[in-house]
Amino acid sequence: MRRRGFTLIELLVVIAIIAILIALLLPAVQQAREAARRTQCKNHLKQMGLALHNYHDVFNKFPIGSLGVSTRLNWRVGILPYLDQAPLFNKLNMSESFWSGSLGANNAILQGLVINVYQCPSSALPALPTAAPYTSNSSPVQIHNYIGVMGAIHDPATAALLPAARSTNYGGYFIDNGMLVANASMNMRDCTDGSSNTMMIAEQSGMVGTSDIRNGYYGGWLGVNFTGPGNSTNTITDLWCHGITAVWYNSNTNSASATGARYIYDANTIFTSFHEGGVHILLGDGTVRFISENLDIGVLRRLAIRDDGQVVSEF
Repeated sequence: MRRRGFTLIELLVVIAIIAILIALLLPAVQQAREAARRTQCKNHLKQMGLALHNYHDVFNKFPIGSLGVSTRLNWRVGILPYLDQAPLFNKLNMSESFWSGSLGANNAILQGLVINVYQCPSSALPALPTAAPYTSNSSPVQIHNYIGVMGAIHDPATAALLPAARSTNYGGYFIDNGMLVANASMNMRDCTDGSSNTMMIAEQSGMVGTSDIRNGYYGGWLGVNFTGPGNSTNTITDLWCHGITAVWYNSNTNSASATGARYIYDANTIFTSFHEGGVHILLGDGTVRFISENLDIGVLRRLAIRDDGQVVSEF
């Protein structure tokens, strides 16, 4: 009697065909998943844009970008009621500390809490890090993946350092020519370049080289440690901030030793993401755009500044 079955060669051919099909299909599946994550990331920024505009409708201004002194809050707290987080907002005490190392009532509420709209789904970075360089985030509280834009420190046309830029002892610069600045609130009429030409929020969800340098030394909810405006000439030299950054470098710059952007409390931390080729930004009119990491730095500076009067080219 003859036995039915496969020969070894036939079996190997079938396995080889299956392996080839998997090799062909797996990248397509991964690309589809990343496309879905990018869409979700874009939707998060759209929600933040809507929240900022609802805040503006109520108060006739946008929230303060980052509030001093050192124990206060940044814009992420202010828009919570407009992100369906009113119960959380109502529990928080705006006059108490948001410093993640403190044992205050706010941190008892925020400890271990992750607000999903503030997290990019493509990011592989932890939402509640405590290891270096986040050892001071000891509670721990959320380190966010989106950062407010307080402007640009260089003139877009000449690349010269703007005279209003306020230097820090870490080598970076604060500025107040953007829409979410330190210790001040902007409104729509301050955006004379046009809301469709001015950034408000950008992604900061990726790596700088091999380093995690998202802004948030004492957690992602804290403010700044000075009380004057972003370009204040006050006597404080140890200037640091949470929640906002000023443009110095292009998106996804790969140098973790870049001046003003090497520490997670610096004033010029870099826009980053795990998306291929660039980052998402939120414009003042509520539009979300994906900008290339190879975008001309002059264009990026023009997008960061609300009132330079210069034409923004295609981006």
